[in-house]
Amino acid sequence: MRLRIRELLFDLFTDAEFLSAVPDSASLRQSGVSSNALVSLLVAMEDAFGFQWDDDVRPEVLRSVDSLAGHVLAVRV
Repeated sequence: MRLRIRELLFDLFTDAEFLSAVPDSASLRQSGVSSNALVSLLVAMEDAFGFQWDDDVRPEVLRSVDSLAGHVLAVRV
């Protein structure tokens, strides 16, 4: 799951050096992911994993690759 999310990030950034420097637990926003890029990632995740984000998703879910992966696993059960 984490690897696939990283692949989606790579498609958005095309900067492997950036992605390799960001740990799965790091805040994406603090690591330099813009709001627009985060929204693009969320849309790409919907397409890739076959679910839709709830309007009331908690902000901490969107924090890191780890938290995103955990959310996807939880909603796909």
